[in-house]
Amino acid sequence: MTRPPGLRAYLSLGSLGTFAARRRIAGEIARGGAEAARLPERMGQPGLRRPEGRLVWLHASSLAQLRALCDLARRIVEAHDDASVLLTGDDDPGAVLPLRCVHQYVPNDAAVPVRSFLDHWRPDIAIWAGTGLRPALIDEAARRGIPLDLIDATAAPTPDRGWRRLARLNAATLGHFGKVLATDEGAAAELIAAGVDAGSVEIAGPLEEETPTPPCNNRERDAIAETLKARPVWLAVAVPPDEESAVISAHRSAARMAHRLLLILVPSDPARGPALAATLTAVGFAVALRSVEGEPAASTEIFIADSEGDLGLWYRLAPVSYMGGTLLPGGSGGRSPLEPASLGSAILHGVHTGAHAPIYGRFWSAQAARAVESTVELGEALSQLLSPDRAAALAHAAWRVSTGGADTSERVLALVSEALERSAGAG
Repeated sequence: MTRPPGLRAYLSLGSLGTFAARRRIAGEIARGGAEAARLPERMGQPGLRRPEGRLVWLHASSLAQLRALCDLARRIVEAHDDASVLLTGDDDPGAVLPLRCVHQYVPNDAAVPVRSFLDHWRPDIAIWAGTGLRPALIDEAARRGIPLDLIDATAAPTPDRGWRRLARLNAATLGHFGKVLATDEGAAAELIAAGVDAGSVEIAGPLEEETPTPPCNNRERDAIAETLKARPVWLAVAVPPDEESAVISAHRSAARMAHRLLLILVPSDPARGPALAATLTAVGFAVALRSVEGEPAASTEIFIADSEGDLGLWYRLAPVSYMGGTLLPGGSGGRSPLEPASLGSAILHGVHTGAHAPIYGRFWSAQAARAVESTVELGEALSQLLSPDRAAALAHAAWRVSTGGADTSERVLALVSEALERSAGAG
């Protein structure tokens, strides 16, 4: 098969540490995919005009970081009406960008593409997320006097310390960053060992995409809570059909120890509500439907929340939330655990967490969520978490984890503001 024009040149200009990304991109180009049209950006040729005024450059080492930076970009342009944002990375964010924000693929880490890129964009400040270093790009930006800060710097995973060795080789490159925000003490220690000045390192927690807190009608919440009074309640959210039997089995098991236990079951497909209610009624459960009864009665054993937009209400009512789509292999990974964590509900989940695996990893490290591998374990864990003390301790730990990203965002916004004030003064 004939390669598209420019592909050989692209492959010859890759940087250390980006081989996997280069293989993926090269494959898409060879197939004539969407990447082919934007190949010039990889060679440092701009795809868009530079916005007028001051420009904040946000670079991401991963897709998750790029999406989190989209949230930061929105907050930056809201706070500074004379500034725009350039987002770069090896991926497309796959989202509608905020006003005065543009996305450009990062150039290959070689002299010509790097100089062409910086000649065109002329950023006033650069925020580099993650430890995917590009020495030529970072060194040239520093040579031009562009202030550089490194954020979301994590410790290398135990099986693969490749980036750490690369960081030691590029200690001078790391030295260009004025501030280095590490996610934890381990990451801070590794960066200092790699040559970063200890005085520039701060522990700021991880950067993450913002998860809006689901809204709630407080009057309705108070009315339902009054109906339930002191009844134990748990929530199973976004439950796919192949996990419904496991959830019902866990409820049946826990109900033997928790008198008048109520399950609020949110099916992944709300349209399944009536059929699910009929099935559960036929096997002896007292069932109510959100779409019919509106709210659970004092005698309801399983309340099927077959409605849209009410998750904020259920999270606030349930001290324990099981995150559906995580128990069986091939599951979707369900909804973000940041939702229940931000509303004080303890998190129970399976081990198949899909796209949310990095967030769940942080919860595990902080002992802020309970993971199970089977239906039996789900019932046992639920029975234990129905103890108010245990649920409260887990929920509090989860809340602390969920607020860490907000603190990091605030710190980055402060760094951007300080740099823009300095540039305005210099101007």
